[in-house]
Amino acid sequence: MQIELLPNGGKEHLHLALRGELDALTAPKLYEEVSRLVQERPGLQKITLHCRDLVYLSSAGAGILLMCMDNFAPKGITLELAEVQPEVYNILDLLGLTKLMPVSHA
Repeated sequence: MQIELLPNGGKEHLHLALRGELDALTAPKLYEEVSRLVQERPGLQKITLHCRDLVYLSSAGAGILLMCMDNFAPKGITLELAEVQPEVYNILDLLGLTKLMPVSHA
C-alpha cells in the first residue's frame, strides 16, 4: 500500500491518499504514518483518507481504521473516508464502520 500526503487542507485538516490494499501487512504502516503526522500537527482537527485507489480492505485494515478513530478522537480529531470504491464500501458497511465514521462513495 502507498500513502500519499496531499497538499490541500492546511494545519487543521490532513488529507491522505491510499493506494493498493489495506490488510494485515499494510495496516500497521498506515497507523504509524498517521500517528506521526498527528504528532507533527498540533491543532489538527480532521483526517480525510481518500480511498479512490484503495482496492481491498481486510478486517485487519478495518481494525486499524477503528483504532485510529478511537485513539485520535480524544485529541479532538475526526476521521473520514472519501471516494471509497463500492467493493471497499460494502466491507465497511458489513462491519458497521459506515455508522461510526463519515464514508463517501467514489
